[in-house]
Amino acid sequence: MTEPTDLAARFQNVATRLLRQARVLDEGSQITSAQYSALSTLYSHPDLPLTELARLEYVSHPTMSRIVAALIDQGLVTRTAGKDRRTVALQLTEAGRAAYQRVYAKRLAIISAMVGRLKPETVADLLAVMEEIVPPKT
Repeated sequence: MTEPTDLAARFQNVATRLLRQARVLDEGSQITSAQYSALSTLYSHPDLPLTELARLEYVSHPTMSRIVAALIDQGLVTRTAGKDRRTVALQLTEAGRAAYQRVYAKRLAIISAMVGRLKPETVADLLAVMEEIVPPKT
């Protein structure tokens, strides 16, 4: 049986290779992986305050502030007054939604190609295991 640390090292290696392939697909894009992740969260959770976005992305407030500032400079995100007027809400611009969808489609294509080489039962098992290890983001 494989030791947990050996298995963890193998998972880390696979995750690194997957991220590397995703970055190769993003070449020519002005969007970093961290920016793409923030765009993804704002795509599915519009009108988040910066603090909540940082919490959902598991980064510090100053780090998220820098990420959002770069996205605003690129015209991908805007700030508006929050519902209670004391907070600032973040939303994707049309350009931000388009940029997210473009990168998402590229990443989806590479992962689909990889998964397409697997047997259907292997895919079902892989999905079940992945969701057990890393529950879907809320």
